[in-house]
Amino acid sequence: MFRTTTGTFAVVATVCVVVAGVLSGCGHDSRPTEAAPITATAAPAQLPVTQGNSGTSALAATGEQSPPAACGVNLSSPAVAAAVAKLPMEPVTQSHWETNPSTFEGNYSPCATLSTAIVMIQGGTASSPEHALMFHKGRYLGTATSKAYGFTRLVPARTTDDTVALDYWTPGTCDACPGGTHDVVTFHWDGTHVVMSGKPPSY
Repeated sequence: MFRTTTGTFAVVATVCVVVAGVLSGCGHDSRPTEAAPITATAAPAQLPVTQGNSGTSALAATGEQSPPAACGVNLSSPAVAAAVAKLPMEPVTQSHWETNPSTFEGNYSPCATLSTAIVMIQGGTASSPEHALMFHKGRYLGTATSKAYGFTRLVPARTTDDTVALDYWTPGTCDACPGGTHDVVTFHWDGTHVVMSGKPPSY
C-alpha cells in the first residue's frame, strides 16, 4: 500500500516539470509507440562433418552461400566455379584444376540437400586425379576426400536428394583392361552434417 503526502506530491510534480521536454506527460499514455525496425544479420553456422571410417574425409564448411538460383542440375553455376578456384594445386601432378564447366560431372543443384560436382586436373585423362566437390543447398562444404582419385564417378541409382554415391574405380593391369575393383562410397546429409559410409581406394 502506498501513502501520498503533500511533500511527496510536490516532489513528483517537480520531476514532471523537469522531464516535460522529454516525455509527453507524466500520466499514463495508452497510445502505442512505434519501434524502430531491427535488422538481424545471422552469421552462417558451421556445418560439422563426421569423419568416415577410412579417415580420408575432407569435408569442411566454408560458410559461403551461393546466391539464389533456379533449381536443377547446373554444373556451370558460379558456386561451382568459386569452389574450383579455392582448390589448391594437385600435389602429385602439380597441376591446377580444370575450370571449363563442360568437363565437370555430377549433379550439383542449388536446391539439393546434398549434391556434387566432379572436377579433374587441367589436361587430364580418365585416370587423372579428380575431386568431388560437395554442396549443401548451394553451400560449398569441401572435397569428398582429402586425396584426389582417378576414375571417380557419380552413381545415379544410389544418389538421392540428401545422399551422394560415388564410385571409385581401381583399374586392373591397365586403364583399359578388364578387371579392377569398384569402391562405392556414400555421403549422406543427416540434418546437421555429412556422414561418409564406405572406403575409397587405398592407393
